[in-house]
Amino acid sequence: MKEDRDLMQRLKPCAMDQILMYLAFSALKTGGHRHGAFLDAAATAAKCAIYSTYMEEEQNLRRTGRLHHLEPKRVKVIVKEIDQALAEGKLLKMLGSQEPEYLIQFPYVWLEQHPWQAGAPRIVGTHLTPREKSEIERDLPDELPPARLINSIQLMELIEFLHSRSQEALPLPKREPLSEPLLDHIRDRLIYSRTVERIDISRGLPLYVLLKTSYSPESREERVFSMIEDTASYFRLLNAWVDRAPHTFRALETLDVPADQVEEALNELDKLLRAWADKYHCEGSPTLLLQLAAGLK
Repeated sequence: MKEDRDLMQRLKPCAMDQILMYLAFSALKTGGHRHGAFLDAAATAAKCAIYSTYMEEEQNLRRTGRLHHLEPKRVKVIVKEIDQALAEGKLLKMLGSQEPEYLIQFPYVWLEQHPWQAGAPRIVGTHLTPREKSEIERDLPDELPPARLINSIQLMELIEFLHSRSQEALPLPKREPLSEPLLDHIRDRLIYSRTVERIDISRGLPLYVLLKTSYSPESREERVFSMIEDTASYFRLLNAWVDRAPHTFRALETLDVPADQVEEALNELDKLLRAWADKYHCEGSPTLLLQLAAGLK
């Protein structure tokens, strides 16, 4: 918001303080987190940093305390707390996101499981007459992704597949079933973001059409949660780059673009990135993450 940016300009904080302030703005003002919850989460993050140093320093309490200006006995208490949380799979006092990160994968799973080829019908397996199917297909938007239309049961199956796959990476105590409210939330988010469109028909289940091959949240609240998720993964990538980890790459480009060509330039960049990703994508290979944000300096 404008007030946030104005305050930031007046305070002129350093880069590290800017990150903390933007995180606080997002969590408290948009996420609705309590002030105390934010402070608890910040304290937990600090404890994790101390625990990490403790492991790096070969579990030496005194050296760890000296590096972080803490008494060794306080370090011992923190180490015990983190050890217990790791052993029990306990979730510490942290802040969470409300948007399943697998939504971005949804269009690609649809394309894989319900592909469409030119000349073939977009609608299959319904009680509609050929004329009714033809009328629906005629009214579809131009330049749709190569995917068939699906019904509400098939849409639910796609969401269940993605949710189940995302849970497999979590320890058993932290896995959650796909509840009906969450299922409805995901479906509504897909429709609201204009990734999916619902088509009500006279007979049978409603149909859904895939409008684009990407998911981009629409409301400011959803975009804030996406921003936080992206920032977290970007920090992880830059940390790997700092440590010279293999297959890491940092890019920064500054260029002057005429105002009437900015949108054209960004659209062209989007197409280039999609073509690049399609060229090198190979199912089952190690996953490479590319993050990019562009805007006026």
